[in-house]
Amino acid sequence: MGVRYCPPLPAHHQRRKRIAERIRFTLLALTTIGVLNAAFPAQADGAFVDLPQDLEIELALSALPGDLQAEATVYVRDAKQGFIVHKQGTNGWATFVARTSVRFYEAPWEYAYPPDQLIPQAHDEIGIRNHARPYFDLERMRIDNVSAEDAKHLLRRRFADETYKTPRKAGLSYMLAPIHRAYMEPAKSNLVMTVSIPHHMPYAPHMSAKKLGTMDPHGRSGILGHGGHDSGPHGYMYFTVQPDQAKAIRNKYAALLKRLCEHHANWCLAK
Repeated sequence: MGVRYCPPLPAHHQRRKRIAERIRFTLLALTTIGVLNAAFPAQADGAFVDLPQDLEIELALSALPGDLQAEATVYVRDAKQGFIVHKQGTNGWATFVARTSVRFYEAPWEYAYPPDQLIPQAHDEIGIRNHARPYFDLERMRIDNVSAEDAKHLLRRRFADETYKTPRKAGLSYMLAPIHRAYMEPAKSNLVMTVSIPHHMPYAPHMSAKKLGTMDPHGRSGILGHGGHDSGPHGYMYFTVQPDQAKAIRNKYAALLKRLCEHHANWCLAK
């Protein structure tokens, strides 16, 4: 029997295949360690999905450990002003639910504002002055009808000209919420997913993932880039919580997850 010749896939098909394989590997690894519940809804488009303020506040606070929540500053999204202080805290921590990922700035694909992203995150004083600023600016651009493409180029320029500065001190961001919905690999794909990966992130500007090597072959820790070469000025290292802790977080916020799922189908975790 002769060998059957199979012509190579076109370059764009090969690229899509590589992206899909990377995403499948990541999801398999995270599912194996018990920190991921994922839904696979359609690409980001459509009308903006409002988040009721009581859900927004609870979701924002869930990003923090319980003992930091009561005295934390809480920001909420105002439809005319962008992010505003809902409650002024006293412990140096602040939290909010970003509705538009800053990481899209690196996207080579045609960008449109996502309708239903949820990115609950909490920062110390260093992070609120630095890492939160692009999120606040981006939400203001969206409200002011700055086109998505112009917003992308503005973010690129502000990272490049150091309008968004590298923090001078070490610090930490918490993302312990039981759910978030965001891009998986925005530099390569506009795939948006709803996941449960509670984690915390020390700031790690301009950190080279290549130099660090493989921190964890299962994807439980690594480098997350924000803003430029290597990890960029707003880069992070991320560490997921242990599987039993992740499960406890989802159980603690089961009522919140139920209400989010009832409010919008893309805010449901897979069973």
